[in-house]
Amino acid sequence: MFDFIEKLKKSQINGWMIGIFKKPAPASPDESDRQMLARVARQFFWLFLALLFFEDLLDFAIEIMHSVFEILHLLIEFIEGYVEEILEHLLHTDHHQSETIIVNAVLLIGLYGLYRFVRAFPHIVRRLKRNCSAAWLKYRRRRLAYWRALLPEQKIKLTAAYLAGLSLLLFWLTI
Repeated sequence: MFDFIEKLKKSQINGWMIGIFKKPAPASPDESDRQMLARVARQFFWLFLALLFFEDLLDFAIEIMHSVFEILHLLIEFIEGYVEEILEHLLHTDHHQSETIIVNAVLLIGLYGLYRFVRAFPHIVRRLKRNCSAAWLKYRRRRLAYWRALLPEQKIKLTAAYLAGLSLLLFWLTI
């Protein structure tokens, strides 16, 4: 059914795109200079694209959030309409009375949810701080171990690659 995907993956035309979009392997001290330069170039390529299309990406994210909220609003209206019909049928109420019942029920549920959130907020913040600091320490240890495992020539080449990429990026930004 989806044979064209396999053909696209095997095609020579698509080969350069795979190099750009593939997930980079974790940096290892035994990678070749070419692999290291390709990894650094890929990082600066994505940074360049993010800076180049920043406003468009921001607009796209805002549009997605707007669409999600619009769909959520329609879903809530749909559910409210059905609940209102059920209340009018079961309790023999008019439109205003069923709206009042729904608003009061939603307020009670919302206040209870707010109460539970306020009670859980300190625990959530502590867990978030702990997870963030653990992730940061893990990242720092991994990068420090990688840096220590590099040979001095590799350290110079890696530093030069990042400086070259940064200078090209700054040159592009100042034009």
